[in-house]
Amino acid sequence: MRRSIPSLTALAVCVAVPFTVIVAHSSNAEADDWPTGTYVASYEPVYYNGFAHYFYHNHWYYRDHGAWRGYDHEPGFLHDRRGEWAHHAHHWR
Repeated sequence: MRRSIPSLTALAVCVAVPFTVIVAHSSNAEADDWPTGTYVASYEPVYYNGFAHYFYHNHWYYRDHGAWRGYDHEPGFLHDRRGEWAHHAHHWR
């Protein structure tokens, strides 16, 4: 069975477009509103899955290989820690 170049091009586009949309969505979902260095230095983190997490502007964030990451859906463990967050050390006071 031989396939023409236009049909192979259409197939490549159909495979690549959803991936591009997913990548663009994940980078836009995080909105570049990361915890500042001052904030990170001032609060004691909550450790989850081996990463230090910070509750900042009603979202949990963590650093993964030099980049800030967040969650589309808050994990149950971190949800249960939100109430405790007020009792964490605030070193700037």
